[in-house]
Amino acid sequence: MDRLLEVENLHVSFHSYAGEVKAVRGISFGVDKGETLALVGESGCGKSVTAKALMRIFDRTSGEIMPGSSIRFDGTDVMALDKKALHAFRGSQIGMIFQDPMTSLDPTMTIGKQVGEALVIHKGLSMREAEKQVVELLRMVEIPNPEERVKAYPHQLSGGMRQRVVIATALACNPKLLIADEPTTALDVTIQAQVLDLLRDLKVRFGTAIILVTHDLGIVADFSDRIQVMYAGQIVEEGTKRDIFKRCRHPYTWALLRSIPQEHTTGTTLYSLKGTPPDLLMDIQGCPFASRCEYCMPICRQKMPERKALTDTHALSCWLTHPQAPKVECPIPREGDEEDG
Repeated sequence: MDRLLEVENLHVSFHSYAGEVKAVRGISFGVDKGETLALVGESGCGKSVTAKALMRIFDRTSGEIMPGSSIRFDGTDVMALDKKALHAFRGSQIGMIFQDPMTSLDPTMTIGKQVGEALVIHKGLSMREAEKQVVELLRMVEIPNPEERVKAYPHQLSGGMRQRVVIATALACNPKLLIADEPTTALDVTIQAQVLDLLRDLKVRFGTAIILVTHDLGIVADFSDRIQVMYAGQIVEEGTKRDIFKRCRHPYTWALLRSIPQEHTTGTTLYSLKGTPPDLLMDIQGCPFASRCEYCMPICRQKMPERKALTDTHALSCWLTHPQAPKVECPIPREGDEEDG
């Protein structure tokens, strides 16, 4: 497949009164055209920061993409864009669905004006022309009676409808990449399924690549093509759905999967990962997961393991892959080895 996005050595820091918070620590990855990549991990692991960095949302007052970071999108050096070019790039090339639709929508503006704003800015339409296209966008994301909804304010819509409005806004200029940052967090299970079905349909219809940011591995299993597991601002394991759910090798990935309720765990205590993530104000000398890992060895606290490719699609950073490391069996019960659905 053709490579759409290429990220190399991405570092993102926040400058606080206590010092420099190193939220993302030198990660590299890519996304192909039409692919869905999931970024998963606990809260605070750097998923959303990574997603926002791709659009250079940060500035020195909030956060900073550090020198040496490289982001290339469809042949364009995103880090080299000036303010005007960056303004044109956002929305037209990459669209973003933010976590909370209520806080990402302006309560003082009608839906028609908010969605139409992107069309006015990026396509040069008048607001009247834009609002006509907004009706079609709302119809595309399956909002009933779109002619009336364009006149409504966010508080007059349900949570599911507000999320659809945010999706319509992100898709207004038909971007090549859509970033969905926890798009179903505030929604009930039924609406979650509807939103994911909508994103899946739009991906097929327009060939849009998607980066899904989530901590919900159930969604990931159903929706993504490839998965990157993040911890303490680093990618600790990456692979296809089959690699991660059937052949994962990193203890942190095991912990995430063990914490998901399964049919065979009925009546038993659900697994809980002990300890807390490392302080991102500090330099991390060894493996960032060492203090919480039940398989930790002395080398784990002394030196960060190098990335090891197990196959063309599956790679991880863990000392357990070293030939001299003890052989550790995956602690997750296996119930068959079915093909991915």
